[in-house]
Order: sequence, then C-alpha cells, then structure tokens
Amino acid sequence: MPPIRHIVYECLPGAYAGGVQKMVFELASAQRRSGADVEIWTPDAVRAGSTEIFAGLPIRYFYPDPLFGLARSHRLSQELATLPSDAILHAHNTFNPLNVQVGRAAAARGLRVFYHPHGALDPALFADWRPKSLKKRLYIRFFTRPKLNRATGVFALTVLEQAQLRSLGVTSPIHVVPNGIRPVACGSREAGLALRARHGLGPTDKVVLFIGRITAKKRIEDIIRALGDSAAHLFIAGNPEAEPEYAASLRTAIAEAGCAARVHWVGFMDEAAKAVAYAASDVFVHASESEGMALAILEAISAGLPVVATEGCYMAEAAQAGALVECRPGAPALAFALRPLLTEPDRAREQGLRGQAYVGRVHDWAAIARRTLEIYAGQGGRA
Repeated sequence: MPPIRHIVYECLPGAYAGGVQKMVFELASAQRRSGADVEIWTPDAVRAGSTEIFAGLPIRYFYPDPLFGLARSHRLSQELATLPSDAILHAHNTFNPLNVQVGRAAAARGLRVFYHPHGALDPALFADWRPKSLKKRLYIRFFTRPKLNRATGVFALTVLEQAQLRSLGVTSPIHVVPNGIRPVACGSREAGLALRARHGLGPTDKVVLFIGRITAKKRIEDIIRALGDSAAHLFIAGNPEAEPEYAASLRTAIAEAGCAARVHWVGFMDEAAKAVAYAASDVFVHASESEGMALAILEAISAGLPVVATEGCYMAEAAQAGALVECRPGAPALAFALRPLLTEPDRAREQGLRGQAYVGRVHDWAAIARRTLEIYAGQGGRA
C-alpha cells in the first residue's frame, strides 16, 4: 500500500486536538489501523525535528520558515521530494500557503493529492464586502480554485458542500465523505447532578447545553434569546477569552434578555468534563451561521442527547434521518424547536436514541477510513 501523508497547518496529538485537527488525527489513525502506511506532517516551531507516536500514528514536526511561520516549511518540502512516486498527499489547510506548497510539490513529483476544505469555502462566509471577505474571494480565485482543479480529488463533508464547491468553479472529482466520531460516553447521573448543584440547579431544572468556540459565527446570542420566558437554563462551554469583544456582546444580550440567572459560563471542557456536561443537560443546541460538520454536534448525538441545530450547521442528512431537529436560524425558530424537547421527556429520550443509532451507522471512523482509502485508490467513483 503506498504511503499516505496528511499535511495540516498545525496538529496537536490525540485528546488535545480540536476541530479540524481532531478530524485529521482520527481519520489518519483509523486509516493506519486498517493497515495503511499513514503519517501526519505538520510545521511546529516547538517540536520541530521530532516525531511523536500516538496510538501507533506517527506525527512528524517540521521547522517552519523564519519569514512565513507555520504557513510554509522548506524542510517539509524537502521531505515531500523524497516520497516514492505512488505516495498520496491529503492536505487540510484552505486559506493557507502551506496548501500551495503541497500542490507544487505534488505537481513536481507527479504525486496524487487530495484536499479537504472542511466547510471553509462556504460562499456565505465571504459574501459581503468587508476587506476580509474580499481577500478570501481573491485568494480563492488566484490560489485555491486553480489548486483544487489540479487535484486528484476533493473531499466534501456534505452534499451541500459539494454543491458549494461546484458553484465556486471546482471541476475536480468531489467525494462526499462525512466526519467520523468515536462513541462518546455520557457521564454518570451523580456527576451530572453535582455539576448542576455547583451552578445552583436542582434535578428537575431544564438545561440547554452549548459546547464550542465562543465566536461570532456560532450565533450564541440567538440561543440566549431563545430561552425567552421559559424556565430553562443555558450552559455555555468554551473559552470566552478567545474573542473578548464577542463575549462582552453576549453578556449584553443576556442582560437585555433578563436571563442572567439562567445563563452559566462553564468554561473550556476537556473530554472528561464534556461527558459530565452531557449528563447534566437535557438538550444540546448549535445555532451557527456556517459549519462544515461540527464534531461538537456529532459528539452530543453520540452521547445520547437530543440535538437542535440550525440550517447553517449543514446537518440536513442527519435531520432527514431523524437524528436531530433542524430549524431555521434565529431565536424564534430555536425556541419553537427546543420547546417540545424540554417539555416532553419521552420525546426527548426517543430523539436521543435515534441520534445515537444514526451516528453509529453513518459516522463510524473505520467505515470512513475504508471509504477514503478506496477513493485514494481510484475506486470511489467520480462525483
């Protein structure tokens, strides 16, 4: 089997990874467990020159360039040039020159190369006329689109993302492969009750849970306003210091909604703490403007929580399968979707069980790894 190298802008090992990093780590690990020769290559100023092994998966760290930082690595390019001609590159950086470097190396060596945008090319994210949006559109036109069109293939998380890529002029084969998820355990009832008690809540109080980055596109203010006149509480799990101005605007929204006593900032949570948060909560909610396929949503479903997600979370396939409740964006639609799950325990329980079954069937990492290996080998069909 030819060597497979996942190239990523940055990568923390195993349990420390988050978002795209976690997806790359889990995919590469699952591919390696299936017998493939897989490594992750990434620039890292601290670990440069070393290789660390996590659960049998090598992660090689390369010196970043002095001028470009993690965006480029001359040493990584040198190593790419030593790969055999049947090697496969799988890159995961969208708005980053590292991907351009990978593409050039693949072209020079005649290597097969695949790209994974992870939802970052959703046109809704750069449709306005802000300078940042204009820069992204120019970058897509002159760098991203030509690179994707020279690729062996491109991975999309959903059928919708596939259509978005086509709308941007991507002509390479696009393969729809969802994110995977390891089965997630829910904490004990006792641990959940203890977390509630630390925030002054009893066993019968209703709790809505959000876990994710505290950033503007998550539309947490809509979740806050959706609490309305209900008695439900909201746990916000994440680092509010990531975007202090946005966190301040949320505190203003909380005051305006008159629900300060029912919104609880529970901070960043590791895997063990998240398991306890699932046990303490009745419903999980995401209201993002745009998500490729949020691992936070998949993890909550896997833990057995009923989930409400807005259309911007791009979980239409899961909603059609009855795995979660999808609604339009905005506080009124969120409030309407949350109400029955908070007031009808049997309905919420059935929703959670359907979701667990769906995730186990569709988002199993072993199956996804097999699918990607077939695509690398040219057996995945042109999409």
